[in-house]
Amino acid sequence: MKPRYPKMRTIRFTRTAIVSIAFALAILALAHPVRASAGEFTITDCAADGGEYATPAFEEFASRGMRWRRACNPQGPGLRGLVSANVSGSGRVPQGSQSAFVMVAPPGTTFSRYRWSGTLHRRDCRYALQIYAVTPNEQAIPIKNVRADKNCPRPDEAQASGWPQPQGYNVKGTTAVVQRVICKGGAGQSTCSARGLNYVQTYTAEATVVDETPPSVSISPGGPLVAGEWVAGTQTLGLEAADNVGIRSVRPSWPGRAESRDCDYSQRIPCPSGPGQLEVETEHMPEGTQELHLTAEDAAGNTSDSAPVTVHVDNSPPGAVPVSVAGGEAWRNRNGYDLAWQNPAEPDRAPIVGAHWRLCRAGGSECTTGESAGAGVSDLDGIAVPAPGEWELSMWRRDAAGNEQPQNASIPVKLRFDPEPPQIGFEPISAADPTRVSLKATDPLSGVAGGEIALSRVGSGVWQT
Repeated sequence: MKPRYPKMRTIRFTRTAIVSIAFALAILALAHPVRASAGEFTITDCAADGGEYATPAFEEFASRGMRWRRACNPQGPGLRGLVSANVSGSGRVPQGSQSAFVMVAPPGTTFSRYRWSGTLHRRDCRYALQIYAVTPNEQAIPIKNVRADKNCPRPDEAQASGWPQPQGYNVKGTTAVVQRVICKGGAGQSTCSARGLNYVQTYTAEATVVDETPPSVSISPGGPLVAGEWVAGTQTLGLEAADNVGIRSVRPSWPGRAESRDCDYSQRIPCPSGPGQLEVETEHMPEGTQELHLTAEDAAGNTSDSAPVTVHVDNSPPGAVPVSVAGGEAWRNRNGYDLAWQNPAEPDRAPIVGAHWRLCRAGGSECTTGESAGAGVSDLDGIAVPAPGEWELSMWRRDAAGNEQPQNASIPVKLRFDPEPPQIGFEPISAADPTRVSLKATDPLSGVAGGEIALSRVGSGVWQT
């Protein structure tokens, strides 16, 4: 049979011609004006969805005697695509019965363009085959329209029109796209035949969405960065972000890893909304006190900034400072040393809150370590060496941001401890010089600094040095 191609005409549908009351209410609820500054994105369903062939942006509806099918993957049996059709059989289909797919624009948005490819097929002229967009005031803008009881095929013949390549249609300002097959009846008939198949078959559906609503984003409380503490390195920042079409990404005002969310543009609302977190790389920020905000981008490319928070950043470890030993570095017989230093003034930098020290035996590998904490710490009191001998102590500082660097340790100072007196003894008296007295004195640690010999007549109790 030679197919006949229906003549497409511009029509205006009445209130009752829109798919259903439920669809009409949904469309009315989503009515919003369009601004030229709005962002855009495209919903891609069926074959337009890459190799996934998903169709979640469409809601389906079918009354008795009608059916729908989602089978956009071209590989498979039966009619392929997004199909609205009647149930094929021997009976009759009541007037008003319909099968429809409806794509409703996300809240606060409108459609501007619709790209479609597919096929229209009719065996019974009493069916209308329609694809149209709907404005907020319920005006229908035709995309494809095969009117019932118009340009009918000859008996026992079928009409078919195909558009294998996507065609673009201006649907500016609309809030829904409807694909449907409806039994209109006619010629004194209140039913349609079910013996043949009448259908609208979509291969590709692409709807460009105009979104005028900017996203909302805020920084969540919690964590040292937001609390205004001095920080360094990579910091985790909590956030809340929401939008009528979802959040595509959130990035900090200073360089850092943006939070990119998984978006699915086969969905009416492609991206998720809700809480999240991102990593702020403070090493790329200036040192000191400054403001930080977040920028959220929605699925349509609209952006907005959060309220700023004041943050304190310091990624530089404290430098080396000289250390002194109270009483000097001479040998002593008491095991206790007090050390001190001065912390230079560093405006708008993390204050000093700790000091680390390393104590090692001079010339050896025997070492011990320790630390002292406190705001502005500038001394180490009562340091004791592990054992008698000569030891070396070096110190480096830690700031409130956690910065510390052992390579910035001070020049070592000496801690010398000798608790034992020298060992002494008289040497034998020489017969050649009986009045010469010799004393041998030794000290293995600090050495002998001096000494004296005292004489006393036996029984006198009087000593001479």
